[in-house]
Amino acid sequence: MHYRQVEAFRFVMITGTITGAAEIMSVSQPAVSRLIGDLEATLGFTLFDRVRGRLLPTEAAGRFFQEVEKFHVGLEHLDRIAEQIRTQKPADLKVCATPALSTYIFPKAVRRFQEAYPAVDLVIDSFSSSEIVNRLRSHLTHLAVTLAFPDTPGILQEPLVSASHVCAVHESHPLARKDVITPDDFVGERVLRILPSGLTNWNLVAKALTDAGVSYAQGIGIQTSHTGYSLIAENLAIALIEPFAATAWRNNGVVVRPFRPAVTFDYVIAYSVAQQRTEPLKAFVSIVREIARA
Repeated sequence: MHYRQVEAFRFVMITGTITGAAEIMSVSQPAVSRLIGDLEATLGFTLFDRVRGRLLPTEAAGRFFQEVEKFHVGLEHLDRIAEQIRTQKPADLKVCATPALSTYIFPKAVRRFQEAYPAVDLVIDSFSSSEIVNRLRSHLTHLAVTLAFPDTPGILQEPLVSASHVCAVHESHPLARKDVITPDDFVGERVLRILPSGLTNWNLVAKALTDAGVSYAQGIGIQTSHTGYSLIAENLAIALIEPFAATAWRNNGVVVRPFRPAVTFDYVIAYSVAQQRTEPLKAFVSIVREIARA
């Protein structure tokens, strides 16, 4: 398999035509067709069905294209690293968090970080806790902000903040008029059921209500708090839910109130133990800590 063959396949998939691929590659259409034919012979399976002069990707082509794209992302990353080394530009800083934490913490952190380190490019991702662990293990991210997870070889967790779940309701709901919510307030309500997601287990949330003997409906299950808050904004249910995503929903009719007894979870900053603590990385961590304390 030759790089030029894979390149021709990729451009045909992207443009949808032999003509489009030929224009990008600055070669003739027959040359692209030969490259595709040679690649199919090497692979031992058909990449395109020829139907009335058009190329239609096969199922095998779709699977192969996914891997080709991963390969090209890797090459583009190497090109970027080489450019940074050549020009002595600071390396990118890659950070990730669970969706709710990225919504709450990262906008403020990015603003302050860019003021202090304008030459450092940030790459920000949002993942489930299990995917965050995978990316830390694979050195695909420099740090993560996430719910605390079980001890994992090769990953260091530093305490960030403990935060209690809140009761979230629509502003028109009677509970919005209360200052503090207790389990008895959930009796007869339609309550969002928070499903396990990756390494995250929300059993304490359900336990707070079941231990109080509260009877309530659980017709809707969710895995992300943003989904939960969107349903609350439509007045479809109430929830005992993490507080961070609430910031993004307060202008959409969502009201949050403290819940007692408190249901508290620990959040951490996580790194690979092999991660080099650069000055920009330490500065970003410091900013995140200040925002979490606030």
